[in-house]
Amino acid sequence: MQNILITGANRGLGLELTRQYFSDDATQIFATCRNPDRAEQLDALAAEYGDRIRILRLDVNDEDAIHAASESVAARVNRLDLLINNAGIFPKDGHQSHDLGNLSAADVGQVVTTNAVGALIVTQAFRQLLANGENPRVVMISSGLGSISGASGGSYAYRMSKAAMNMAARVLAMDSAMGGIITITTHPGWVQTDMGGPSAAITPTQSAAGLRSLIAKLTDADNGKFYLYDGSELDW
Repeated sequence: MQNILITGANRGLGLELTRQYFSDDATQIFATCRNPDRAEQLDALAAEYGDRIRILRLDVNDEDAIHAASESVAARVNRLDLLINNAGIFPKDGHQSHDLGNLSAADVGQVVTTNAVGALIVTQAFRQLLANGENPRVVMISSGLGSISGASGGSYAYRMSKAAMNMAARVLAMDSAMGGIITITTHPGWVQTDMGGPSAAITPTQSAAGLRSLIAKLTDADNGKFYLYDGSELDW
């Protein structure tokens, strides 16, 4: 049985990853979100798959909630094989409020903290369970907008948050304290979700399928790299 934890699993790409991973009968998923009471689609999956899914409250900005979630997982299993740090936010007012001239420290800080710091603290909280895992892996769901070499103007907060997330993945991959846990960061593509919008290039189904294929093939040689959902390596 492969034990998987996915943050932000109540909608969009996180929900589709949760759904697709159930195609493998030997999978147990800990699906986390900020408000389980409002996670109707996760509840529907739970009704279908029973004990193979556990829905947990986990707000990546709440360290007490992160700790509580890790304790809940540890009470049920002694290892975690895959952690997908998918939870994240896009500026609530879109690009405009995060372009030069409209920036505020509070807004930029909130996006960076949620998207980058949150993923790092979640990884720290589940590190011991991952260390016990079979071929343990940590996957950051980042963005091509986090590529420094490919940067253009605007979207400061989101770009900065994903660049910071990429750095966290790179440092985790090189940290001896991770004990052989493979860590990568990924660009899921421009996906037709609430965040990506209806005009995006690919569906959540396509993105999740590509990510699953990529994750399944990971080896030590991939540790610390930045990949597109289709498996091609990206520039930092």
